[in-house]
Amino acid sequence: MKQLIPQLYQAIGEATAHGYRIIWDAAWPIALQHLQAISGVLVLILVLSAIEAFTTRRWGWFGSVLYNYLYFGTLILVGFAFGPEIFANDYFKIFLAMLYIVCFLLVRVVLVKTGLKRKF
Repeated sequence: MKQLIPQLYQAIGEATAHGYRIIWDAAWPIALQHLQAISGVLVLILVLSAIEAFTTRRWGWFGSVLYNYLYFGTLILVGFAFGPEIFANDYFKIFLAMLYIVCFLLVRVVLVKTGLKRKF
């Protein structure tokens, strides 16, 4: 009975990592086929949010777009560097928490430097 729980936990972890690999392997060929369209839409969203931010001085949408690009872009790079199995790692949740804070602070710095947001 003592060995059953750790084995079950390990089996769930391996199945989760395998599931991430299946999704990653299925999604990337589709994303690569439509890379120009995806890039165009992402740039369009960034440009529209920047135009609104600089014309109306309302930085919420622009800050959200910057944050999401930074956060998910970093996750994609981590996935490329270490493989999608890293997302199933228990310690990866600590990295996600730190990444959340770092991206939030970086976006805040960008917004303050551009003059869209006051320091405090």
